[in-house]
Amino acid sequence: MSTTSSSSSSSWPRIPYTPPSSPDTTSFPYSTKDLTPMDPSSDEIFYFQPRFVTHIDDSAISTLGTYFSEVLPTASGSKILDLCTSWISHYPPPIESAVEEGTIEVIGIGMNDSEMKANPVLQGRYVVKDLNLDPTISGWPEDRLQGTGEYFDCTTCTVSIDYLTKPLEVLSSLRDRTKKGGSVHLIISNRCFPTKAVRKWLEIGEEDRLRMVADYLAWSGWNEIEILELRKGGWMSGDPLWVVKGCKA
Repeated sequence: MSTTSSSSSSSWPRIPYTPPSSPDTTSFPYSTKDLTPMDPSSDEIFYFQPRFVTHIDDSAISTLGTYFSEVLPTASGSKILDLCTSWISHYPPPIESAVEEGTIEVIGIGMNDSEMKANPVLQGRYVVKDLNLDPTISGWPEDRLQGTGEYFDCTTCTVSIDYLTKPLEVLSSLRDRTKKGGSVHLIISNRCFPTKAVRKWLEIGEEDRLRMVADYLAWSGWNEIEILELRKGGWMSGDPLWVVKGCKA
């Protein structure tokens, strides 16, 4: 059963979320139509051209780095997955240094080879994969992501969850590949490629989107689901930022 944690060690404001008491027996509230993008053409075509741009503004990036410095594991041997990644992961300097020293491993899954090749925190450890075609967390060429064994301590996904058409399958597979006590952090803002975001995302407001992503985690078996407001944002203050997080019990 997925439950919301009664408290959080984080100082970030919490947005209330009450998960279903029994997602195993309650129908998932989003249909195939809800999870179909306005442009259903191949993602391989859309992401073929590299985009060396940031998708949130500098203030939001700074806030995100602060959040990541609080939640990403730093112990030697830690394994981090950057899901739907590109040319930059926004990880703080201690993580970058640990990767260079070889004490922490970061693996990326994304759509564009050139972008991920340029990402310094990946150091070539990545998989080019369309999760909307194959939602399994697998395919690492050195067999690290083959099979079904637990591997990751932590996963991040920055402003990309709205593009997944099979979120339950992806997040369920991710949970299977996550160590007990591991976590997932789904970063959300209000920017997107509207033709590739799923239909429901464009039909609802910001708070409903946050609850929608929390539902994704609840129905895919994650525990201690929380919605945190990292940055309010606004017309004069830049992009807002939230995270929907879950843990594997």
